[in-house]
Amino acid sequence: MANCSITVQCFVLVTLLLQLLSSSSLASSAVTVSIDGHGDYTTIAQAISEAPSHSGTKHTILVRPGIYKELLHIPRDKTNILLIGDGRHNTVILGHQNGGTLSRTATVAIHGAGFVGQSIAFVNSAGPKAGPGIALLNAADRSVLYNCSIEGFQDTLWASLGRQFYRECHIYGSVDFVMGNAAAVFQNCMLYARLASFSVFTAQSRDDPLQRTGFVFHYCRFTVSPGDDAGKQLSGAGNAILGRPWRAYSRVVIMRSYIDDIVSPMGWGEMKGTPTDKVTYVEFENEGPRSNTRGRVRWIGVVEVHDKDQVKDFTVSRFIKGDDWIPPTGVPYMGGL
Repeated sequence: MANCSITVQCFVLVTLLLQLLSSSSLASSAVTVSIDGHGDYTTIAQAISEAPSHSGTKHTILVRPGIYKELLHIPRDKTNILLIGDGRHNTVILGHQNGGTLSRTATVAIHGAGFVGQSIAFVNSAGPKAGPGIALLNAADRSVLYNCSIEGFQDTLWASLGRQFYRECHIYGSVDFVMGNAAAVFQNCMLYARLASFSVFTAQSRDDPLQRTGFVFHYCRFTVSPGDDAGKQLSGAGNAILGRPWRAYSRVVIMRSYIDDIVSPMGWGEMKGTPTDKVTYVEFENEGPRSNTRGRVRWIGVVEVHDKDQVKDFTVSRFIKGDDWIPPTGVPYMGGL
């Protein structure tokens, strides 16, 4: 992975600029978290706790380099939090939780609308045999994750509720590692299967045909995690599937993305107890050794389409109405195809 860190000097300049621009919509206030005590807070949890409630403007929390061993909860009243790290290799929020109630395994759980996370790693290190271990539970409407790393094994990212946008993020996992029922668009993201004899990239849980939810992957890559010895054994083996239905009306759209030979030709698979006749799994203009759909499962909702008009409703601008709320964050995005 390319190192996206910025220097300490640049970090200080960013801090000063955000303070000078305190009247802007992007950053009405800014505080700094540093483990070494050279900031306003030594823990991210303290900074979140003292953030304004029901804020209509961005409250910026700058997190300096370090491994922050915290379990964070951003409640509904903590709206418009802007959490900026020093790069996904340098600023790490680390948890080691597994089992029990899914939400209690999360390293970070976000419920406050308007959250933006940038240049941070969210990690659950519970391990490949520990069962569910969520690195990030996102239930925040109009939330954006940019240039972040989301790392775990089973159930890494729970994209639970609301409209969500992920740009240039790296997501690591083994089983059902992008799951939930948000309306989420992933753009220019890396999906890395790791440390498993069989991997499942998605488990989308739409349970009603009227819900405007689903996962959209646009210019993404579905491939093997770099650096994992066990992951390397998966390369070319076809020991992964793009997804399986967590609920009956599961919906996943993959557009103009790269599908590596880790993926089985069948593409999609079953989840015990969930029917497969109501799913919507759409592939459009993908590339890579497993983009050929001739071997896909023969379910009525599994289709490859070739007409742009058939997928235009799954763009950022239409599916999550991103033009209304992404531009003020400053995060780059592609509204159309």
